Amino acid sequence: MTDRNARKDSITLLNNKMEVVSCDDAEAMLYHARKERTRMKNVTSWDIIRANWLTLQEDLPGYRDFDAVLCLGSSIFHQIDSLPELPLYRQCLTNFKHFLKPGGLLLIDHRNMDSILDRGFAVNKNVYHEIDTVKSISTNIIEKDGSPALVEMTYDMIVDNTGGSTTNRIHMVTMPLTPLRVHKFGDLLKDVFGEKCKYSLYGDLRPFDGETEIAYFQHSVENI
Repeated sequence: MTDRNARKDSITLLNNKMEVVSCDDAEAMLYHARKERTRMKNVTSWDIIRANWLTLQEDLPGYRDFDAVLCLGSSIFHQIDSLPELPLYRQCLTNFKHFLKPGGLLLIDHRNMDSILDRGFAVNKNVYHEIDTVKSISTNIIEKDGSPALVEMTYDMIVDNTGGSTTNRIHMVTMPLTPLRVHKFGDLLKDVFGEKCKYSLYGDLRPFDGETEIAYFQHSVENI
């Protein structure tokens, strides 16, 4: 993906001498990534391509055998899928697996949905970013036939933090997410990648030990 934080991830990989292919299905995001590539100059190992996770194999012809596929920022849960079958997620993960070489890693993360479903609130913790720009998070669980079908998350984003006597401007952003629990998603990953895959679960970038105050889960799957 090529939003602001994903661009930073791409640049970090490039600075560590890695070849990078960044994908997004939104032209606006691709524009900003290409602008960043032009600014960097002399970058020849960064391909930026419009592609959809659901049609990734058709959208990226000629690409195979990646060392790693990264899907970060809780991106996948913003694609709303139907429970419990999750056909869209299964297709996305199958496509991710297609591009990995044997021994290659899928790194994928998502918001701690268990806390929202069990306790009614999201853990608001800055895990990835240099500056904490989220003042608060509120959640709304939407049910269908008595079961959670959608979670709306409203972020109060600090968009002007100049300090001093200046009052921060707060911009409210509401995003829908699929209400999928961490172990259900882990089971789906292991089903797609097979019983022999090497699977690890982390919470806020540390091996997960059952702690409840986790903002993001990270899954690591080694393709066999």
